[in-house]
Amino acid sequence: MSTTTFTSSVLAPHARGVELGRRFAGEIADTVARYRTLCETRARGPFDVDLWAARAWTTIQRVAPGHADEIAGIAEGAGLPVEAVASINARTEILVAANPTGQTECSTVIALPPGRPPVAVQTWDWYDAMSDGWFTWTIPFPDGRVVQTVTEFGMLAKIGVNDRGVGVMLNMLHHANDAGAVAGGEIGHPVHLLSRAILDDAASVDEAVAIASAPPTTASTSLTVVDDRGGAVTIELFPGGPGLRLAEDGVLVRTNHFVSEAGRDGCLAGTIGISTELRRDHLVAAFAERLPQSTQDVYDAMTHHLADGGVCRHPLTDTDPVLWHRTLATVGIDAAARTLDVHENGPCGHRLAPVEQTV
Repeated sequence: MSTTTFTSSVLAPHARGVELGRRFAGEIADTVARYRTLCETRARGPFDVDLWAARAWTTIQRVAPGHADEIAGIAEGAGLPVEAVASINARTEILVAANPTGQTECSTVIALPPGRPPVAVQTWDWYDAMSDGWFTWTIPFPDGRVVQTVTEFGMLAKIGVNDRGVGVMLNMLHHANDAGAVAGGEIGHPVHLLSRAILDDAASVDEAVAIASAPPTTASTSLTVVDDRGGAVTIELFPGGPGLRLAEDGVLVRTNHFVSEAGRDGCLAGTIGISTELRRDHLVAAFAERLPQSTQDVYDAMTHHLADGGVCRHPLTDTDPVLWHRTLATVGIDAAARTLDVHENGPCGHRLAPVEQTV
């Protein structure tokens, strides 16, 4: 399990990357190796990870040169090929290339209670093999900006908040256009680098939408953004997108199916299972009578277990262990205070499933 935290020195991107790479060389190398195994397992056949890693690095240099500089520093510090670190930062895109179907994962809630700061919580559901592969990283910039993110070793960002009161969360999606986008061997702007771009540069939800909407993507993902003024939106990125959905009646619930009109017709979440609908229905119903006033209110609603479809996910051990997936962490974002509240495991606090299943 991971309770690791790290604060970078106030450094320029390449030097910051070198510092991080040296500090976590073993962890970054392990993350690279685990994703190689995961890609090969998901592909169910020959899959050239190195080819896609090289494509990822080419894309990152073109679309995000500042982030490329930081990734090059991480690779130098960790003693790894730069393409290997690029592959972590484009792991969503490479996994889609290996097999676009994937797993059901992640539930996100933003609530906007009147007269109170926004409440934002996400469960991060991912592969059990990655349980030790993440940390909380604080990044002070030379110009005074500060970014905090829960991310994987070697990856520039995932869930996070910045010093301007903007928070971002992620949920993977599955769209009919995904397969066609990777068929030509292309990788779009990596979605995790778009999350970092928002954290680096956005001072409002509107600015976040502009940042995320500009470049083409090849892996369907939603970036759900909140700011300390009560702005909230989910940005559904997909080849041919994006689509937007605002909070309704003070609440925005996000799982793994498209809810915007732009993406809904191509949604393929149903080919994976019904979990995404069950989780969203439960959370919408939980907050129908009363908006959550705190992160604890959301944690309580998220402590929800079903054999298939609970918000609080536990390992499904009847598959290949490489493919076991569960809730690795539960993260609350306080946009007003500019802080993260990070807990290992799901909202119930346990890796293994409780005996009692609740609706």
